[in-house]
Amino acid sequence: MSRLGRLRGYINQFDRGLWILSLGWLIASLGFASSIPFISIYFHARLGMSTTEIGMFFAVMAIVRAVFQAAGGEISDRVGRRPLLIHLPWLRVATFVALALAVRYEWGFWPIAVILLFNFIAGSIFITAIMAMVSDIVPHAKRLDGFAISRSAGNAGWAIGPAIGGYLAASSYSELFYFSAAATLIGGLVFLFFLKVPPVVAPTDRFRFADLLALRKDPSFAWHAVLTLCLYLVVAQLVMPLSVYVVEMVGLTEASLGHLLTLNGAMVVLLQIPITRLTDRFRLTTLLAMGAVIYFIGYALMGTLIGFWWFMALIFIVTIGELLISPPTMTLTSRLAPEGRTGRYMGVYGFFVTLGWSLGPLYGGAILDGFKHDWMHAWWVISSLAIVAAFGFRWLGSRLPKNVNEAQASLDNN
Repeated sequence: MSRLGRLRGYINQFDRGLWILSLGWLIASLGFASSIPFISIYFHARLGMSTTEIGMFFAVMAIVRAVFQAAGGEISDRVGRRPLLIHLPWLRVATFVALALAVRYEWGFWPIAVILLFNFIAGSIFITAIMAMVSDIVPHAKRLDGFAISRSAGNAGWAIGPAIGGYLAASSYSELFYFSAAATLIGGLVFLFFLKVPPVVAPTDRFRFADLLALRKDPSFAWHAVLTLCLYLVVAQLVMPLSVYVVEMVGLTEASLGHLLTLNGAMVVLLQIPITRLTDRFRLTTLLAMGAVIYFIGYALMGTLIGFWWFMALIFIVTIGELLISPPTMTLTSRLAPEGRTGRYMGVYGFFVTLGWSLGPLYGGAILDGFKHDWMHAWWVISSLAIVAAFGFRWLGSRLPKNVNEAQASLDNN
């Protein structure tokens, strides 16, 4: 069979809804990634905030964001995924326009903070609905590939967005947010007009907020969530601490930062599916441990040398770790979820991922401030939690049933 025939066969094995979902996620991610990574630089350079203060801001937001991430899973189980994907983009469009106005007319920190909070809340619920819908559309045995495809699309936005944002930021920060609003609007229209989804049986039991703590009754999922938090505290350095470090402390330009983030996104777009298919003979927890070790190496070396090409090499290493961990974390969550509770489990999983992404800037920013100009030891300390996660995932792998922990190839052969 020709390469074109194999590619056509690979595409056709998945429901059309997966490709529509992925396209909408690509466009929405492009809008988000073209502006949000630069907000920490705006806080630092234009508003005079320290990295610790910026980290504290993101940490406070983490509490609200993480709660809504968990609640979003329950909402998507009961209301449905499609209504959330159609209506939430309109809220995000409004917040991006408000951010553009706030920056242009210099409203100051607090108005920007409140607007960002609404944007992140909507985004947290949005991402949970997408992850749950992938589980709805893709059969159990093909979910590793399904999450790899959808995530590749989302990261295509991260490949394109920062490059655009880096140049827009050089002239006007408000233009960043106008561009984000336009892209988010287009993504919402894709979901509105083209996304058709299979019916999902909604839970009929009465909702209790305590039900969101699904991990209380599932020790394996509890350990998966906690280890994911440890790992994502390190993963999260890419957005705020590393951005401020390379621009404000090392002295690279915002356009250079855009190129670094574009490399990250481009690698995910080009390599996520091939890497996933090459590594699908490994257990999911083994892939998570391997990715955590690679993350440790990449971030531990951030303070050793400085220079654009050095940082490009380290972003390359870090992104290899990202390629190994992302589909397995979501796949493992979906397999641990009982029937009819995929949204809830994805929401709780998202709670810990969001907590890691949000507390990570405080964690990394405080260490960078505390070590002053001793960047080498600062980055070694920051990256140390990845090693903790690596050992934890190896241990967790010994506790999980084979049909939960084995990757796609093994499941397909059963």
